[in-house]
Amino acid sequence: MPDTTWNPPTGPPYGAPLRPADARRELEEAIDGALARDRELRAELVALATAHVQARRRLAAATDEAAEARTLGKRALTRSNQSARDGQRADAARLTAAARVFAKRLRDARELVAALERQLAAQAEQAQRAEAALAENAGRLRAVAAARLPLLSGRRAARAEREVEDAVAALGAPPDDQMARATEAARAAADEAALPGPAGEVEVAPVTDDELESEVDLESADEVLDELRAELGLGTAPDTADAPPPAPGQQAAPAGDSSPPVPASRR
Repeated sequence: MPDTTWNPPTGPPYGAPLRPADARRELEEAIDGALARDRELRAELVALATAHVQARRRLAAATDEAAEARTLGKRALTRSNQSARDGQRADAARLTAAARVFAKRLRDARELVAALERQLAAQAEQAQRAEAALAENAGRLRAVAAARLPLLSGRRAARAEREVEDAVAALGAPPDDQMARATEAARAAADEAALPGPAGEVEVAPVTDDELESEVDLESADEVLDELRAELGLGTAPDTADAPPPAPGQQAAPAGDSSPPVPASRR
């Protein structure tokens, strides 16, 4: 897209006087360029307002996801510790594996929260720059008008002055209403997309075999798992070395047993 920013003229070459027709043409070009640039900046602000709402919603969801993963991870660790004390090593191993999955989810949710917070900060800075550019754009038009209107006279001068005044008024209109409408529309769209199911129904899913078998990936969550153990005062992991791993096809938290459920959003 070509640059629509109009720069004030520096005058005719070799010091020759500027003709009124040329001054009129430069004023028209300045008005057209300033209005086009204004439309671009306002469209950018509307897009930023929409993206801000979307990022806020994703941040809230990621924060909830992290809290839920923390709760479920602690629950699995507590039951694993109790199973180990009761001598039920197979159950302890299965619950520890499930806790490791939740620890990985907690780690991933934390990383997403941090990324979204950085995104929101960048959007705020970009919006500030766009609003400052709106004011600068209007200022450039006023500078051209101050330099070229004195070269016109009669009806042409009066007409050019009205056109400049109308353009400056349009450029000076705050973008708040446009951004507010964009924000409201984005919120309505997000609310519609997040409509809940029938009241009282909470669909859950167990930790999957694929998640349990991703040993390399899960080991990267051990630091978070240790953090959860420390918060629970459990110290090191219980001894489950002699316990067999969950059999293929066996779910770590099937419906009806004591294992913590996993939200359907994590399927």
